[in-house]
Amino acid sequence: MRGLLILFSCIWVQTTFAQFGMIADKDGYVNIRKSPSISNNIISTLANDQIVYSLGAEGKWLLVDYDFNHQIKSGYIHGSRVQFIDVFDQIPYSNLTDSIVTFTKESLHITATKKRFDPADNHLQYHQADTSTNEIGGLEKINGKAIWGTDGNIPKYQYGQFTVFMDDDTLHLPIDDLFEPNLGNTTVHIDEQNHMMYISATNSDGAGTYVVLWIIEEGRCKQRITTIPY
Repeated sequence: MRGLLILFSCIWVQTTFAQFGMIADKDGYVNIRKSPSISNNIISTLANDQIVYSLGAEGKWLLVDYDFNHQIKSGYIHGSRVQFIDVFDQIPYSNLTDSIVTFTKESLHITATKKRFDPADNHLQYHQADTSTNEIGGLEKINGKAIWGTDGNIPKYQYGQFTVFMDDDTLHLPIDDLFEPNLGNTTVHIDEQNHMMYISATNSDGAGTYVVLWIIEEGRCKQRITTIPY
């Protein structure tokens, strides 16, 4: 399953790893290139603040996934044009077990839980195998939605809730299509200056690895980005 990115100037470091970031260029946009060089190989452009997912580095260049007309595309960006989410202040978790993780800072309280997936309580849709094309069948959708976290198998776990409490407001993050959560792989970063919050997670059942980023602005979920980290 290859997903879409539904919708990231820092000091360049050579140890860049796979993570979310945003375009940050003094010109207001950046060129996406077919190869890691400044030769005439521009394939697209991205505006500032657009989210990308870095797949790794080749010298000073990043190979990134990005959304283009609701399709996943890949290309190279100079590393100095990307501001990574992890440059912002990180809130450490205040509690972590196999079934719950919490983050607390002053009036901010974030809770994510996981629970057993019960097939009897859900509508499962299967893709039939096609022997003429050697296409393998398997679970395709749950409750009418494409699946994140499995590779055609019935999930064992799902999110129970993912809730953000801010002052007197309560925000429930969209999680209905996300399965096999690994709560210990959840991070929270705060951009105080721009009143933004970035919550990310890497989840997997061993084969269906995916990464997800929730962007919260002024108390609302502005965007959720889900993709495969390779």
